[in-house]
Amino acid sequence: AVVSTQSTGTVFYLFREYLILMRKIQMWYRLEPAGSHGVWGLDDYQFLPFIFGSAQFLGNPVISPDHFVVPEVVDKHCDDYMFLECIKFINDVKTGPFSEHSNQLWGISGVPTWTKVNGGLIKMYKAEVLAKHPVIQHFVFGSLLSFDPK
Repeated sequence: AVVSTQSTGTVFYLFREYLILMRKIQMWYRLEPAGSHGVWGLDDYQFLPFIFGSAQFLGNPVISPDHFVVPEVVDKHCDDYMFLECIKFINDVKTGPFSEHSNQLWGISGVPTWTKVNGGLIKMYKAEVLAKHPVIQHFVFGSLLSFDPK
């Protein structure tokens, strides 16, 4: 059983393994994203790793949001931070200037703190994912993922 003190590490470990598998499947079968917002979307395939990854940076005095658009920083730290691992994947699969193929992320790099980045991403997730009936209708709510319609 996982105790509460291990839950953060467990989420990062299991979710990272899931992302690695999904990226392999996406690349192997050359899957196209469903419902992509193109350049105006956060990422063609994922959203949650950016929320989890930005949370990893809360209180980090070394890497600020403007560093994730620097390829050398991404390459050096992508194995340690989920957010940077997502950026590395984008850099590997897309061509052209980052500001053109990932405009939303480029804009996020101008936010001054990871606290604001994380809070903004959570608000964006609520508006762009959880508030959309075609998405949320497929969620199964229960004791692990409860729903309180207050």
